Amino acid sequence: MKKVLTATVLALTGLIAASAMAAPDYRNDDRRYSYAYGQNHQDQRFDHNRYDQQRWNDSRVNPSRQWRAGQTLPRSFDSSRYKVSDREARRLPSTGRYQQWYKINGDYVLVNQRTDRIVRIMN
Repeated sequence: MKKVLTATVLALTGLIAASAMAAPDYRNDDRRYSYAYGQNHQDQRFDHNRYDQQRWNDSRVNPSRQWRAGQTLPRSFDSSRYKVSDREARRLPSTGRYQQWYKINGDYVLVNQRTDRIVRIMN
């Protein structure tokens, strides 16, 4: 009986120690003070530094400034998600043979589907 009791105590001690090591460390974090300043729980998970970096980072594609006619359309934009199917409703000029309109970040890009070359860009 003494061996079973000792084994149980050791197992529980190990379990408690493992859970204490897995707990997050908030010593240098401002989250512990968030409720005092009236912030809600969702704001705690928002990484403000990452937002500022993305806001001022010029990694967002702007076809009207960065692309020119004759350049190749990047493969990441060659999907059905960017294709425009209702050309008349958007008042776009008609396409020629093997040409397709794409809407990328608010700009319309006319692309030759055989060569993947940009024919025209409209804002």
